[in-house]
Amino acid sequence: MLNPLCICFLCNEYPPGPHGGIGTMTQVLARALVQAGHQVRVAGLYAQSYPAPDYEEDQGVRVWRLRQPAHRFSWMPARHKLFRTVAHWSRRGEIDLIEVPDWEGLAAGWPRLPVPVIARLHGAMSYFASELGQPVKRVPFWLEGASLRRADFWCSVSRYTAERTQRLFGLRSGPRAILYNPVELPTGPSAIARSGQQVIFTGTLTAKKGIVSLVKAWPRVVEACKEAELHIFGKDGRTDDGQSMQAFLRAQHNGQVGKSMHFHGHVERVQLTGALLSARLAVFPSYAEAFAIAPLEAMACGCPTIYSQRGSGPELIEDGQDGLLIEPDRPDEIAEAIIRVLTDDNLARRLRAAGRERVRENFSTPILLARNEAFYRDCLNDFQQNAVG
Repeated sequence: MLNPLCICFLCNEYPPGPHGGIGTMTQVLARALVQAGHQVRVAGLYAQSYPAPDYEEDQGVRVWRLRQPAHRFSWMPARHKLFRTVAHWSRRGEIDLIEVPDWEGLAAGWPRLPVPVIARLHGAMSYFASELGQPVKRVPFWLEGASLRRADFWCSVSRYTAERTQRLFGLRSGPRAILYNPVELPTGPSAIARSGQQVIFTGTLTAKKGIVSLVKAWPRVVEACKEAELHIFGKDGRTDDGQSMQAFLRAQHNGQVGKSMHFHGHVERVQLTGALLSARLAVFPSYAEAFAIAPLEAMACGCPTIYSQRGSGPELIEDGQDGLLIEPDRPDEIAEAIIRVLTDDNLARRLRAAGRERVRENFSTPILLARNEAFYRDCLNDFQQNAVG
């Protein structure tokens, strides 16, 4: 039997507080690794107000949250403190490897350590700016590029993101592996009665997620399907001029259309899963993603899913087979896809079954756990051999 690994993740958004895809992925993989017999630590930088303790154990995962003051340049000493923490663990032999996300370039400037540093591409700040046609900011670009070049090995959550990131930063070598994010299959009853007209969106309320396009498409949906309801789950974001995105979206429609839109804010995972288990369909017209765990979570719940044809969309979903892909810039196309699923019971049943099966076969936690374990051991063996050589 192989020896258990001691793994350290750097993560600045480990649940339960408001978090994004990196936080969700880290928690799911970390818990699975612990259940498989490995030791896992998570360390990251958090605001003073982040609603979680400085240290806790989450189903065996040991989590350290280093608080970062709010003043302008506090990120520099905070990063140094984070490095000192994990460097101390590595020199004492308490961890076998360190995994860092590409976002914000946490490993930039690190000296060599006794353990390998692995970068996982979730989509860097510079990557998303490039994907959205926005200016790439100089400091994040330098930090993220330096962190990726410092890493001893790197992997990516999608092939699309790996190729785009490699070109963006001019990296000489490609990824060591493509490791999709693990998706948890619901363990409770899957035969919950589904609403005939309930449509779900989950994600932070930002233009990047396509929520503005979805709300523009909604009047056409209500016109064709009078009983349709749009339920929006996710923390509030900001418009380009700084106002509340939720307030902006509410102001777009009144009357029957406005009454059919329901905003739930950030909710606990169990509530979100319950909504996906009972909804008619879920829609995610995103403009830029790396992996996009939300559509796969919806599919895992047997919820027919509409996703974006941009980015990794065609890599994750086969259009017309296990989901539908749309162009996020075309509200009419979004509305048409929603109406199809609302009005075609056979299509809804087929997408429900095929989507869940695709997740089980390609993205479920047991399958991705084994692939991650093999990847870590491969990197560790190469690192140790190079050190001896």
